[in-house]
Amino acid sequence: MEAAAAMKYSPEDPQGARRRKRQNAGSEEWFDSLPSPREEE
Repeated sequence: MEAAAAMKYSPEDPQGARRRKRQNAGSEEWFDSLPSPREEE
């Protein structure tokens, strides 16, 4: 049996909106910084 990793932040995180604003979530730069499951060669 495998255990799932703990969530880093809860979906009900009261600081979530501030964190997303600070990280500029949703911007083009933020999107490009996300890891990709496969790198195209």
